Amino acid sequence: MKRKSKNSNKDELTRARRYVLRLLGRRPYSKKEVDDKLHRQDFGKVIIEQVREELTKLNLINDEEFAASYVEAKLSGKPKGHLLLTRELQRKGISPEIIERVLAQLLPKKKEFLLAKGLAGKKIKEQKSLNRIPTKQKLYFYLRGRGFPEEIIEEVIEKMTP
Repeated sequence: MKRKSKNSNKDELTRARRYVLRLLGRRPYSKKEVDDKLHRQDFGKVIIEQVREELTKLNLINDEEFAASYVEAKLSGKPKGHLLLTRELQRKGISPEIIERVLAQLLPKKKEFLLAKGLAGKKIKEQKSLNRIPTKQKLYFYLRGRGFPEEIIEEVIEKMTP
């Protein structure tokens, strides 16, 4: 009887590993995301922990690398600021220490200012083509919605508006 439960546990572990490897083949995941995905598939806590530990040792799950690739991807499209990126990474289960380290490396204040300035410039150009000039308030809320800190927004608005 014991043998059967041992085999079913092994089968369950194999099934969980295969599932996560299939997921990781599509895109990187944080440890929390992997845990959540396995939990939704009704795998037990022991199996989830075992799979997470194995894949972490193999460096297939690495929160710091995940956070760096996530931030790089978000900065390459329509850029987001420090605040929004922090919130998104927290939701994905990344620790505050990793978030700060990654953002300090990939999004220093000067770069964040330039990104905000670029977005504001596009917004102004877009609005001018519609024969409207965005107000300082609209620019503020636009940049705030993109996750830029207040001090950067104020500096951008000061430099870009008459």
